Amino acid sequence: MPRRRLTESEILTSVPISPMAAAAEGLTLAPNPGLAERAAEAIVLGVASGALQPGQRLVEVELARLLQMSRVPLREALKILEAQGIVESTPHRGTRIATFDEARIDEICEARLALEKIAMHGAMVAYRRDPALLVRLDKILGAMERAAQHLEWIEISRADLDFHREVCRASGNAIVQKLWDALARHVLIVFGKEIRSERDAKTIVAQHKRLRDILATGKADALDDELDQHIHRLQRRKGKNAR
Repeated sequence: MPRRRLTESEILTSVPISPMAAAAEGLTLAPNPGLAERAAEAIVLGVASGALQPGQRLVEVELARLLQMSRVPLREALKILEAQGIVESTPHRGTRIATFDEARIDEICEARLALEKIAMHGAMVAYRRDPALLVRLDKILGAMERAAQHLEWIEISRADLDFHREVCRASGNAIVQKLWDALARHVLIVFGKEIRSERDAKTIVAQHKRLRDILATGKADALDDELDQHIHRLQRRKGKNAR
């Protein structure tokens, strides 16, 4: 079943007006976020959904109109995204969305793997010490499975990121959590480049269930092997999924 691409206006105009409507389209908003962060999230989701394209020039006046905000918080949002490598600014050429080519995807996967190994091993200790913490992962897996049944790809991606964000939180490593929040925007865009099928939806759920069980049992060697396969699936699929 082909997924519907969100239009640019659906992505950008829904965020400042109605957080509930934006969440329904797959964008997770933090409680009472600042305008700059809201705009940054909207732009990232726009790229992930295909409403905005890598290499596309971002015109401040147009974006401010679509987001229904002044250019001050929008400029702050672009600074945030530039610092995170999502957009690039060049004198006399303006601001453009970064190119997410194969080399960039490789870099994202390698950085994610290194970061998540730290988080997963820290979280494993926490889950062994207090198994009740696994309830949070189980709730996320439930949401992921429901989304997979209906092939709701934005919701699946959101649950995917929520799962790994929760593991980072459980690790208790504040630096890992901050780095993951920045990297997650790159990962969401990479997810958006995939062309997925019903089989992929079931596979994604199964992979996360295996990770959950390994975290619960404390098998460190199995964790490293599973995490390698889990993250590098994007590299194995990138060639045939290029848009």
